[in-house]
Amino acid sequence: MKLSTKIQAFSGLVSNLFHKPVTVRESFGFIAYLSRGLPRRDVIRCTGCGACNERCSSGATSITDHEGMRTVSIDSLRCIFCARCADICPEGALDLYFGTVHHDKDMSGAAGTIEHAATSDMSRQCLHDHDLDLSASVQYAKAISLSHKLEDKSVTVDTLLPLQKCRFCGEEMPVTEKFLQVMAERMLTHLKPETAEVVRKDLELYLTACISCRQKLSVKWNTHPRKFI
Repeated sequence: MKLSTKIQAFSGLVSNLFHKPVTVRESFGFIAYLSRGLPRRDVIRCTGCGACNERCSSGATSITDHEGMRTVSIDSLRCIFCARCADICPEGALDLYFGTVHHDKDMSGAAGTIEHAATSDMSRQCLHDHDLDLSASVQYAKAISLSHKLEDKSVTVDTLLPLQKCRFCGEEMPVTEKFLQVMAERMLTHLKPETAEVVRKDLELYLTACISCRQKLSVKWNTHPRKFI
C-alpha cells in the first residue's frame, strides 16, 4: 500500500472519530437469512442447571435462588444474540428465534411465555421470493421488534424451578429437584445393568440428601465409593 493511501485512510479514521454514530436501517425491511433472534427456553426441558448462565458472555442470563425457588432469567436488553447459551445447554432447552415476548404466567412455571408472531421460514421466503406479497415482509419486520420497544415488564423472561430440600435436615440444596431426577436417570441409562442396580439403590438413599448428611451417613448406608474398589 502506498504511503499516500495510508495517510488518506488514517485521516479518514481521525475525522470519523468526531462524527456522530450513524445507524442504517435494514434495506429490505426485515432481518436477513440466518440472522439470530432472542433466546427462547423450553420450560419442560430446562432443569435449571446453570450452564447457560456460566456461558453467557453479556450477563443477559442470571440465576437467583430465593424462598425455595430457582429463577432463571434472560434480560432481552443485554442479550447480544451470540447463541452460546443454546450451544451449551445439555438439555437442548434453548434456541434463538424471532417472535414477541408476553409476560403471562403459564401452568409450566414460566413467568414469560413466547409466541411466534412470524416464523423464520417466512423470513427466508421473503428474502428469496420476489413475487411474495409485500405484506408478508412487513408482518415479519413487525415480529422482530426487540424487547426495548415493549413494556418494561416484558424485558425479562423467567423460568421458575423448585429447589431440592434435604429429606433429613431440611436444608435447601443449591440444585433443583428436576436436575437431580434428570441426572440420576441419565447416569443409570449409561451404566451396565448390574452396576446400575447397585447405584440405583444408593441413589434412593442419598440423592435427596445434602452434602453434610451424606458425609455423616455414608458409612451407615454403605454408599461410600470405597465399596467399589
